[in-house]
Amino acid sequence: MKIEEIGELVLREYKTVKYFPFGNEAGSPFILTADPLSYLEAWLDNKYESVHRDKSKSKKKNLKKAIYFTQLSKDFYNSSLGAKMPSKGTLIYYSFINLVKVFLIMRGHELESKVEHHGLSLPSESKEKLRLINLNGDGISIFHEFAKCIGKEIKNADGVDLNFADLLNSLPEVHEIGYALDLFPNTKRRFLPVDINIRTTAKRNKIFYTISYEKKFDRQMKVDKLSKGICATKLTKIEIENDPYRNHFKSISILNYTNTSAKSWKICYPKIVNELNELNITPMLTRQGFRYYLDLEPSRLHRLSAVLGFAYYLGTVARYRPTLNEEILKGKYQTIINEAIIACPQQFFYLMVSHITNQVCAIPMAKID
Repeated sequence: MKIEEIGELVLREYKTVKYFPFGNEAGSPFILTADPLSYLEAWLDNKYESVHRDKSKSKKKNLKKAIYFTQLSKDFYNSSLGAKMPSKGTLIYYSFINLVKVFLIMRGHELESKVEHHGLSLPSESKEKLRLINLNGDGISIFHEFAKCIGKEIKNADGVDLNFADLLNSLPEVHEIGYALDLFPNTKRRFLPVDINIRTTAKRNKIFYTISYEKKFDRQMKVDKLSKGICATKLTKIEIENDPYRNHFKSISILNYTNTSAKSWKICYPKIVNELNELNITPMLTRQGFRYYLDLEPSRLHRLSAVLGFAYYLGTVARYRPTLNEEILKGKYQTIINEAIIACPQQFFYLMVSHITNQVCAIPMAKID
């Protein structure tokens, strides 16, 4: 097969339909913003003003809470910009946890109705292991509920300990640095850069997706994972005779669709998105638009849950463990921590605001075709 015979890219109303895991509609335009938290404030204000007072008092009340927590998130982060470690880590965590509360409110959670727990603890005898709290009916674990709502539920029955190194290893922003510094022994590089395209057949009545990656990674990463486990149930490899530089895979599932039918798009696009989510695809926002990585060693945590756990660790150490703080900041993790507190917040904000608004939020001047 030749590359041009795979199938043409799908268009909807003359716009290329791309994969995004944010609950957006197929072919949604980008929301370009240099300040995602300020955009979220404006978006929430607009929704708040559009709710008629007499018709939905509870909805208006929850939106007011969401606006409040968004402002807190923004203020804590702005304060962190002028702070140094370790206080910087605490401020970043409080920024993250308040934005997570906005996410939960917009997913229908009634915060303030129960005692709220962070969901994690750092036992006094532990240096690098966080512990999941025991769940009960007396309160709500922010960490557990967030993990569940973001699409990768974490269960205490699978183990109550989360290792700090594993959290760092789960962050694509810093994984390469950690790997280069040999902070993750006995592992290979895990985030495989992939191109994802949603395509249609010549008659334009069926829709499917393809995934490809550069062949140079065959020797650097455990790419055999694409022929095992969940990938083997979703993908089949296709040989492309006129592309000697990339390996190509096609989705096994092919859906019938009608390009001009809004109903058909509402059915088909979420199915494709959900299937790609199951393959542990991780997005990274750059000035070239969104880039995607296939996680070859998926952990228990969604990438955003891992960011929250990482920030919780830093914040807790800063507040309660001065001796451990000295060890961590001047120890083997110093470089990767410094990189993470610079790289993770903006990714977290853009991705979270996209999930909250069900829109594709991107950096101004990002490539959007």
